[in-house]
Amino acid sequence: MRLATTQQSRELDEISQKVYGLSGEILMESAGALATKEINQSFFPELSRGTLGIVCGPGNNGGDGLVVARHMHSMGYRDLLVFVLAPKEQHSSLFELQLQRAEKQGLKIIDLIDSPEKLEQIRSCELVVDAVFGIGLSRKVEGPFQKLFDTINSTNAPIVSLDTPSGLNCDHGVVDGAVIKADMTITFGLAKPGFFVADGPEFVGKLRILPIGFPYEALRGVATTHFLFNEKLARRYLRVRKNTTNKSDFGHLLLVAGKPGMWGAGALSALSAYRMGVGYVTWASFQAPVECLQEAPEVLTIQINDDQVWLDKKFTAMAVGPGLGVSQETADLINKMKKENVEAAVIDADAITTCVQYNLFPLPKSWVMTPHAGELSRIIKKEVRAIEKNRFQAALKGSEISGCHVLLKGFRSILAYEDRCMVIHSGNSALAKAGTGDVLTGMIGSLLAQGHDVTQATATAAYIHGRMADEWVRIGNDKSSLTASDLKDHLPNLMARLAGGSLI
Repeated sequence: MRLATTQQSRELDEISQKVYGLSGEILMESAGALATKEINQSFFPELSRGTLGIVCGPGNNGGDGLVVARHMHSMGYRDLLVFVLAPKEQHSSLFELQLQRAEKQGLKIIDLIDSPEKLEQIRSCELVVDAVFGIGLSRKVEGPFQKLFDTINSTNAPIVSLDTPSGLNCDHGVVDGAVIKADMTITFGLAKPGFFVADGPEFVGKLRILPIGFPYEALRGVATTHFLFNEKLARRYLRVRKNTTNKSDFGHLLLVAGKPGMWGAGALSALSAYRMGVGYVTWASFQAPVECLQEAPEVLTIQINDDQVWLDKKFTAMAVGPGLGVSQETADLINKMKKENVEAAVIDADAITTCVQYNLFPLPKSWVMTPHAGELSRIIKKEVRAIEKNRFQAALKGSEISGCHVLLKGFRSILAYEDRCMVIHSGNSALAKAGTGDVLTGMIGSLLAQGHDVTQATATAAYIHGRMADEWVRIGNDKSSLTASDLKDHLPNLMARLAGGSLI
């Protein structure tokens, strides 16, 4: 799914109007009419049992709300109140036009500037439509608008936001000040990146994306840089096995992981790689990994003590870092991988820290690095707090510095390379547990070894990894109870359902 930033949304509007002759008024009428239909379908018969409140701000988002009010009135909803908090000097031309039309149609309009005491009537509404601020809001919500938001949020009625929950930053999902907490957001044309990261998912509610008439050519003409990776794409990239295949058809992953006291990290990665379908896993370390082999009897092992292992071309991908240790040995290993032109590799955990401490950047562009925010902070020299305020920007900066793809783990994980970002649409805080990252490393390495390109392998593995945590909670388990071993054990069933559960 393509996502549009605020600037790209404006470009879409501009192209549609200037190139294809669709005026802002036409697009507003379409948006309001289709939003009305969605609201009626989603909330009938509740709407027929009480007052519908539509709250409008002074800009074009408020104009959208006034169009919804007119259409709801035309459909026969007479118990309808339009609340307007719109200083005259802030009125957009389209808002003014729609306000005049609503007044001519006889709608009951309450001016909250002239009659602030009538704000309390919002609490009696059966449904509230938020049309206060649109995607272009760039200032902190405070003053009368904060009081308005507090009143709307305090109602027991469902809240539907038009285009975006008012107050939410649509580019990076961070809330700074008051914001509407919607039960449903109806957005127009393309979804926005901020809906899926940081605070966004908490305030967007159910998301509906409506095609309001933007020309296909205009939609394709906007150079979007943000994308959403969802179940549909994960299903596309999971390959179905033919009965005539054998283990050699599914690649060979060389996993370099573990040390005394940390062998479990290697075991989790190795077993997860097998669960994701790789034909062979060879577990290499600087010392023989003997303590956990009874947990992973399928895994081949090798101790790194000469060059032969790196010159052997049977390995189709590498995964390096879980429990390996930060050392000169690890640095030498990564430099050797670069010298030998290892094409597919995932760099995680101690290998990331080694790259930072031993100045090993840039890495090959076909590799992927999987830092959490703390690890990324050491790469881009920014505090974790700053990273979480704009995860897209931080991931892109990490990719720029490292030279490779970067998967910034967290809620939600962001895969970045050059000027493009992909949001992984799964996962929750159940994954905040030791070992879950080791599982992900094995999963990514497995798909790389099977021949997926770096974007497909990383995004697919990350989606499935997060989806397992989502299902863990969905079936009634507490978020705090998930372990990394639960992930690798749950993986076979989820893989079967995503792949359709059939063999050819």
